[in-house]
Amino acid sequence: MQEQSRTLRAQGTVVPAQWPGGVDCWAVVGFDELEAVLTRPLYSRSPQHFRALQNGEVPADWPMIDHLNRQWMLTADGADHTRLRRIAATAFTPRRIRSLQPAVDRTVTRLLSGLDPVQRPVDLRTEFALPLALDVLCSLLAVPEAERPQATSLVFRALSRAALTPQESQQLSSEIRTYLGHLLERPAGRDEDGGFVTDLQQSVESGSLTRREAQDTLWLFLAAGFDTTVAALVNAARALLENPAQLRRVLDGEVTWDHVVEEALRYDSSVFALPFAFPREDVVLGGQHLSKGDALLLCYTAANRDTRRTSGGRFDIAAPRQHHLAFGRGPHFCLGAPLARLQLRTALSGLFTALPPLQLTGPPGPPTTSLTINSVSALLVSGASAHTLHTEAAGTGQP
Repeated sequence: MQEQSRTLRAQGTVVPAQWPGGVDCWAVVGFDELEAVLTRPLYSRSPQHFRALQNGEVPADWPMIDHLNRQWMLTADGADHTRLRRIAATAFTPRRIRSLQPAVDRTVTRLLSGLDPVQRPVDLRTEFALPLALDVLCSLLAVPEAERPQATSLVFRALSRAALTPQESQQLSSEIRTYLGHLLERPAGRDEDGGFVTDLQQSVESGSLTRREAQDTLWLFLAAGFDTTVAALVNAARALLENPAQLRRVLDGEVTWDHVVEEALRYDSSVFALPFAFPREDVVLGGQHLSKGDALLLCYTAANRDTRRTSGGRFDIAAPRQHHLAFGRGPHFCLGAPLARLQLRTALSGLFTALPPLQLTGPPGPPTTSLTINSVSALLVSGASAHTLHTEAAGTGQP
């Protein structure tokens, strides 16, 4: 994904592109340009402003059609967006986030205690990042333990829709709708905290949300909150492992883990791009003349390496904190940002202090098969034993 981002940035800050499935769009890859699209009322998220869709030019079996058809915050504007966001925000109150800290601590400790990178290579994605994000998110949403593999499978398949046939994509949509309905109908067990699902159930009962809106909001939490966190943790760990001198600085206490998290989010953002925003009228953006209703692809990974506003492709945790758009900006700023930061800070500090010194075992795996997520499919590491560390120190004359 970083290679694609470099290719796009080399052509300008707003460049013509084509989203898989033959849908023409403009890729917004400049920091200032993307920030403008995210914050100015001139740009809508609602597909009712998508000219090609309204004119019947978008294929009915386009892989991302579900994204546009869902009744969720990502494609809502104005009063509808405010209403949906207000209800969703109940999942991320400061009190609720604080209440999750002990559970995150316990999960990180449990997962790390089961890893022995000295004895065998460990895949940080499948053995650490994935189960951590799954445990935290499913706890927030009260997904039963026995159903977590099913929920995970649905998310992974949805994030890889580009690899599905139209028939497979329709079947997946049906499975997702059925499972979301099941979660919303499932009563909380005795002594069980129903979590955010209970909030959604009550919102439907009170008329604050339609059943469809509740289902799509639940799916937003599952899809957006799960793989984005996995990718962010893997990307951050990779950046530190590929820059051992920087890792040493944070381990020596020169830099805080909070600072590391922010630089990692900027340097290798987990969201490559999201479709779409639409200008409500003709406008010039990044030197390009855009027409009312054009589709604008929101390219977060590319924008966060715009050298006009950031240090580009240089990972530097010692630099002053740089602004980034990893969680968006403006009305659609990610509600889950506090929880994501909590998980990243806890996981990274535990990973690099509780285990023996880690090093990459070969190159990272190929990119994940996703239209939206920027990460690798595997990140293998090994740990140095005490004997190895002693031998290496003796060889350099260090105590």
